[in-house]
Amino acid sequence: MDGDKGGVGKSFTARALADMLMQSERFKLPRPIGRLLVVDADESNQDVCGKGGFISERVGDCDVSILMRGIETPEQWISVGDEVFRLVQDWPEDEENRIVFSLPAGAGLAIARAGEVTEVMAALNAVHVWVIGTDYESVRQLQDRFNQFPKFYGQGFVILNMRHGTRDKFVHWNTSETRTQALANGWREIEMPVLTPFVASELSRTPLHHAALHGAVNGGKRLGMGSLIAVKTFRGITGARLAEMEQEALGEEPEQPGEPEGPAPGGFAVHPDSEDI
Repeated sequence: MDGDKGGVGKSFTARALADMLMQSERFKLPRPIGRLLVVDADESNQDVCGKGGFISERVGDCDVSILMRGIETPEQWISVGDEVFRLVQDWPEDEENRIVFSLPAGAGLAIARAGEVTEVMAALNAVHVWVIGTDYESVRQLQDRFNQFPKFYGQGFVILNMRHGTRDKFVHWNTSETRTQALANGWREIEMPVLTPFVASELSRTPLHHAALHGAVNGGKRLGMGSLIAVKTFRGITGARLAEMEQEALGEEPEQPGEPEGPAPGGFAVHPDSEDI
C-alpha cells in the first residue's frame, strides 16, 4: 500500500484491505485466505498495527499476524524482506496466503536508490496499490515509478479515496498522461468509499472487524447505534470494491456480492450475523 505522500489515506486503505481479506467467504474471493500478515512499516504513524490496532489473532478461518518495522532506507527494505521471508517460509504451500504492506510516506526514495528493493518486492509477488492524492505531486511520484521501473510497475491499482471529495477533485490525476498510460497498461482504478469522518475519528486505530463484532473501539468505549451501522455498512461496500482487486490479480472475473442490508423499516437494531467476524 503506497502513495509516497502523507495524508492520502494509505494506512486506512491498508486496514480496509486487510479487513476484506479476512472475509473470503463473504466477498466470494476465488480462494479462501488462510493466513494474513499485516506489515506496518510507518514508524512515525503506526495507525495499522500500533497500540489499539491490528493484533495477531484468529479471525474466522484466517490466521492474522503482524509485523512492525520501519522502512526508509534500502538496507531496511532488505532487512524487512529477510524477516518476512523467514515468517512465511513455513506457511503451507497448498494454502492461499496474503501480506499487506502499509508503507510510509517517502518509501519511494528507498526504491529509487536501490534496484534490489524491487527484486525483494517481486519475490513476494507484490501487487501495487497506489493511493492517489488530489494534488499534482502525488501523480508525479507515480509517474516517477513508471519511469524508473517500467517493467516492475507494469500493472496495479490506483485507489481514489473519496474522503478527499468527489471524483472531480482528482483533476490532476483525471487529466494526466500518467493516468492514460496506467490504464492502457492494465492498471485499474477503484474508488474508496467514505466512512463518516466522525466515526473514523471514533475508531482511531481500532480494526473494523473489532468494532463490528464488539460494538466498541479498542479500549472499551461503546459505539453508538448510528456509528455501528456506519461501520458495518462501510465494511460491506468497501470490502466488495476491494475484493475486485483480489479477483483481478488472480485473473478471475469479479463476483458481485449483494449490497449490505440496511435496518428493517421502523427498527434500528443491529444483530450479529454470519457476516460479522
